[in-house]
Amino acid sequence: MEITVKYFGILADITKKKEESFFIDDESNTLKLLQSKIEIKYPKILVINYSIAVNKKFLQNDISLKNNDIIAFLPQFAGG
Repeated sequence: MEITVKYFGILADITKKKEESFFIDDESNTLKLLQSKIEIKYPKILVINYSIAVNKKFLQNDISLKNNDIIAFLPQFAGG
């Protein structure tokens, strides 16, 4: 299945990408496993506090992903 991952803010700077696709098999389709793959590919993001949204919703990282899901890696935002 194909999953789209979008990176925002400093995470886009670290990955040098705003978006990329991952092809994952049905046995490794959890958000937690995808997150691990991305952290191995881009180890510098391990020092950044970030949240992950699946199809614009914040969910637990043990959920199963589906074909064409859009995953957003969002750094913490300052605001007021």
